[in-house]
Amino acid sequence: FITITSHQLRTPLTAIAWSLEHLNQNIKNDPELKEIANRGLKISNQALKTINDLLDITKIEQGQFGYNFESVNINDFIKNIITQTEPVAKTYEVEIIFKPAPNKIDVVIDKEKLGVALLNIVDNAIKYNIKNGQIKISVEMFNESFIKIGVSDTGVGIPKEEEEKLFTKFYRGSNVIQLEPNGSGLGLYITKNIIERHGGKINIESSVGRGTTFWFTLPLNSKLMPIKEVIAGNTKYTTS
Repeated sequence: FITITSHQLRTPLTAIAWSLEHLNQNIKNDPELKEIANRGLKISNQALKTINDLLDITKIEQGQFGYNFESVNINDFIKNIITQTEPVAKTYEVEIIFKPAPNKIDVVIDKEKLGVALLNIVDNAIKYNIKNGQIKISVEMFNESFIKIGVSDTGVGIPKEEEEKLFTKFYRGSNVIQLEPNGSGLGLYITKNIIERHGGKINIESSVGRGTTFWFTLPLNSKLMPIKEVIAGNTKYTTS
């Protein structure tokens, strides 16, 4: 039901978003009308994101999410994510600082899926930050077998008693709803599933009013990933 309904809704919403974007780009002499088009575009894009999240959850729970793993330089991967998020960060007046791994580190990942996971974390760090706040992204060795990627912000923080609920479906922190009323509460659930499929773990450290750090691990050896055979390009990875 969710799959059919989401597909039926996604097509007209995509058309609406495209039309509003076209209007927004071509309205020159009417600031009020331009603002209305821009507001409608944001709302339609939010609705599209919710629908796509619902479709992703359905695929995850049916084991049909579909992964395409390949060996990737983790520093280059994160730099690409930062490039995508910097325009949004600027609108929120938030600075992103990246501390890369000192040495070249290659990991076996699905760039698209892990990109979704990291974008979800960074997007939250931007939206729930303070004006002139910062986000620090770092890569370091966790032990001989894993790397650790951290995303720290100077935002509103998360109440201690709510931290365990953050990775469940449809849950949103009580304090962040006041800042950003629109949201599905699905992003971190999807993020957790993606990271665990890569053989990693995700955790959180937070203090209300002082900021939050999300960090997750990734294995350096594909044999530490959950058992599943995947093919990337001409290379076959049998994870175990």
